[in-house]
Amino acid sequence: MLSEFESIERTYGADKAGDLRKALHFLLRKQFVFAGDPRTSTVYGTVMDGRFRAVIDGFFDSCGYRVHRDAEAQWAGITALGEDVPLPKMKLDETIVILVLASHWQDEVNVGAVEDRAVVLTTLNTLFDRYKEMVQRNDSSAISTRRFREILEEAAQRGLVDVSDYDADAQDFEVAIRPMIKLISGADALARIERYVRTQEVGLAAADGDEA
Repeated sequence: MLSEFESIERTYGADKAGDLRKALHFLLRKQFVFAGDPRTSTVYGTVMDGRFRAVIDGFFDSCGYRVHRDAEAQWAGITALGEDVPLPKMKLDETIVILVLASHWQDEVNVGAVEDRAVVLTTLNTLFDRYKEMVQRNDSSAISTRRFREILEEAAQRGLVDVSDYDADAQDFEVAIRPMIKLISGADALARIERYVRTQEVGLAAADGDEA
């Protein structure tokens, strides 16, 4: 890969080569880039630039990643080709919140309730209510509202959602769920949530039986 980078520097200049390195580091750290987010224009433009596509794809392929680009929705990102490839690790509660986000996004897409760039608008309270309906059967494993919001903020750092400032009148936060969420959760988000709920119920039943 070194020769390819040197070739880019000779052909397009040191600044473009620097932009390319910045874009690679950004995706390795954040996983996704969504055009319009602060300080991402150079990264997004570089990843989508046809002159650098082969080098970017080749670099990530050699590291075990696949590059995804969506020019219409204006985002790009990487996903692992195998389970042994490092990506941002998620704890159990983080995984559940991501699955809730994905399930809500897909339901809204199915009925055409989407904004430009396949973004779904909702609120923290709506998502938290959905979470409670889907998985909050065992109080010992429940996610608090505060922790739920923290996980949303972490997802925002990865470009998966955008969380607004607090709306004092509505006593809520607006959340824009972005289409990349489908790559993180997989197509079976709802089924995975249901499996999690069943696992929790089995564990709770076993604990009750031990106490008896």
